[in-house]
Amino acid sequence: MIEEFNKYVSNYDFNNEKIKLKYNHSMRVMKLANKMAKLLGFNEEDIELATTIGLLHDIGRFEQVRVYNSFSDRDTVDHADYSVEQLFNKNQISLFCSKEEWYPIIKTAIKYHNKFLLPENVDERTLKHVKLIKDVDKIDIMFLYGYLDEGKLRSSDEPLTKEVFDCIKKHQLIDRIMVKNDNDRICVHYAFAFEIYNDICLKDYRKNFIKYNETVNDKHIFDEVYKIIIKYIDERIDKYERNSN
Repeated sequence: MIEEFNKYVSNYDFNNEKIKLKYNHSMRVMKLANKMAKLLGFNEEDIELATTIGLLHDIGRFEQVRVYNSFSDRDTVDHADYSVEQLFNKNQISLFCSKEEWYPIIKTAIKYHNKFLLPENVDERTLKHVKLIKDVDKIDIMFLYGYLDEGKLRSSDEPLTKEVFDCIKKHQLIDRIMVKNDNDRICVHYAFAFEIYNDICLKDYRKNFIKYNETVNDKHIFDEVYKIIIKYIDERIDKYERNSN
């Protein structure tokens, strides 16, 4: 599968930093999906399936960069839907996976990995794969912002919108339609912690989240936000570890 993936992405310009970034992201998410699937006790087939989803979840990004030279879904296309289009509407999925019985799960997991809501009316197996790809993708998004984009998260002098801060206090995700300024936009990333579904993913997420917070310039603006979220993460980790012993 990796060999076929490398062949596929070799058609894109690796002199473009966006292509390299997305290739490396795909590889890291694949490895994280494999690691977490094992820790969650998935059977061998579901471990392989989770690994496949991890590798392919952002495959539409390569075409998005080629066509638009942008990762902005708002200004171009929804990259998850575009990934589904490349894999299934253009029948690329057969290059990477021959198990057609997996296709509905792969399609749903990839389509919903960036969506605000979980899919409705899906079976338990599909839902666990949707939740896992959302978790491991966010772990690596925090890595990308915290380690690779150091110093690039620029806050502004504008106060947080009340609706945005209310979401943080209620441990809720922030709908992007609420975003009114740069600080609100940064808070969208802070709130990702509330969408980590599997407790076992939280330690990896926490490490990258702390680095993310350190990367934000003038981060004192977000001191209260940070305290709320790190307390939320720590309490979930503590409860999980107590229940695991």
